[in-house]
Order: sequence, then structure tokens, then C-alpha cells
Amino acid sequence: MNIPALKRGFHYDPATASLAVFVDGQRVHDFGNEQGRTYYVNNITGASTNDGRSWGSAFDQIDAAFLASETYRVAQSNIAVRNRIVIQGTTTAYAKIDQDVNCVDVFGIGHRMHLGGAAGDVMVSGAGAAAGMAMTDLVAGWDTTVDKGGGMGVNMRNVHFEATGNYYAANVETWLLGAFEDCSFMCSGSNSYGGLNCSMHFAGSLIRNCHAGGDAGLPAYGFSFVGGVFNQNLIEWNWAQARTYGFYTTDYLQGGTVIRNNTFYGGTYGIYDNSAETTVLGRAMYVDNRGVSAGTGIQITNVGTSICSANFVNSAGDGKWYTEDTA
Repeated sequence: MNIPALKRGFHYDPATASLAVFVDGQRVHDFGNEQGRTYYVNNITGASTNDGRSWGSAFDQIDAAFLASETYRVAQSNIAVRNRIVIQGTTTAYAKIDQDVNCVDVFGIGHRMHLGGAAGDVMVSGAGAAAGMAMTDLVAGWDTTVDKGGGMGVNMRNVHFEATGNYYAANVETWLLGAFEDCSFMCSGSNSYGGLNCSMHFAGSLIRNCHAGGDAGLPAYGFSFVGGVFNQNLIEWNWAQARTYGFYTTDYLQGGTVIRNNTFYGGTYGIYDNSAETTVLGRAMYVDNRGVSAGTGIQITNVGTSICSANFVNSAGDGKWYTEDTA
């Protein structure tokens, strides 16, 4: 592992799940991933009967790795276990994900995510019968019962979620203290749903450098958060293109969330926030975003003048700095 020299402090390498301690520029101690396990997934060479512990005995689907990871984590009782799952990009899409899981870092090995996907991506698809990821049975909090994980501490990187019918590319009910980085949420053809949707709790999480949209047509939503809890998140450097809403939220609890440096296009609204919360501390902050639309580039209601800074809006070609709504 190649870690740049630090004067003093900690450095965490997510690729190896190890923590190094530096004192006066010297690396003095490493905390490895002693308790956690690594599972491997390859839908060409793997099999459901394998144990997933090496490429030679890889699982064939992501759900099998999720189940194995969660089963092992729960069996460790009070020990804080963080596992890893590595997914090989192939010429075949992976089956949809609907297995709940906690405390795991998921890495896709393949091309960088982009519009529409391609052979060599880690593509997860419902194949016209479901969302790419539909973890809609999740419960809030950390439930140590297998199959009812709560979606706590799940970090997804470099995975392409695809919906080929009227489904969201990824549809989660609860997502806590996790992340989506370098992921894409795409729909093949126009549909009434969208890219990434959270229908209940999305809190303490990161969405960074992700794309949402479509190739042969656009979904109705790019990113949507509608369940009521949307606090303590960082949403940055993302892009969406949708038929109606690029970024959409009606969530009431938004305190501590920062939405910055994103570009969202929607045919009706680029950015749409219709939260009923009227206190500044209860609202998300919008900083340095670009909202683009054939209709209204940005619409943020209630205390908009106190939660927005340096956002640029383009509504049907009238590019200008955004004047916040106060209605």
C-alpha cells in the first residue's frame, strides 16, 4: 500500500480497509482489517455454491456475497466487523440486488461508470422485471437479524445500476452512514421512475461523482428523496439528466445536509426542493450548484434566502445567478 507521508495523524486506505498511524512523518503502526472478510463475485466464473473467499471460489451474484457478509458480521456478536466485496466487471449484467447488508465496502472492478453501461462494467440490472437494486424492505437502525440489515455503513463504488423497464435504477428504503461514489443510475428508454430513489431514510451518507439519467430516453427523476429524513448528508460533484426533475426532494428533516457543486437538468425542474420545514437549521444547504431546465432551473421553497449561496440557474436559456424563493 502506497500512502503519502503524513506529519502526524491517521490515514485510512479504503482499498485495503487498513488504518496507518503517523508520528512526525514516520509510519509507526498499522491497524488492519483483522476481523473483516473479503468476498469476491464473478458472474462468469463464479457459482452460488462457492464460499466467495477468493477469485477461484467466487460467488456468481452480488446478493450471495451480501448474505455471506451479513451472516459473518452478525456471528461476531459485539465485535465491530467491516467486510469487503469485490465485483468483477464482465460482459454480462449482474442480477438485481435485494439482499440487505450492513458495514461493508463494495468495489466494482471494470470500466469507469458512464451513460448506458458497456461490456466490462459492473452492471446490475433488473432485466425489465425489477430495479437494479431494490432494497425496499430495510428498517431504520442497525438490526442484527440476518436479512433485515438496515443498510448501515454500506459504501458502494464504481457500480452501474440499470433499469430496463418502469423501475428505478436503484430504489432504497433506508440508507444510513453509507456512500455511493463513482456510480451511475441509468434507465434504458423513457420511464416514469428514475435513477436513485430513497423512499424513507437517507441520512449521514455521501453521494459523490455519480450520474443519473438514460441513454435511449430519459427517466422522470434523476435523484429523488421523498421519505421525510434527509439529514447529515454530503451530495457533491454529481450530474443528472431527467425528463421532469433532475434533483427532487420533499423531505422534512434535512438539517446538516450540504448539496454542492452539482449539475442537475430536468425538463420541468433542474433542482426542486419543496420541503415544508421553515427553520434554517432544519434545511439542506445549496452551494455552487447548477440547475438547468427547459422550465424552471431551480425552485427551493421556504427560507431559500438563508440556505443558498452562489447557485447558477438556467431556465429555458436565461442563465443567471439564482434568486432564492421565499414562498
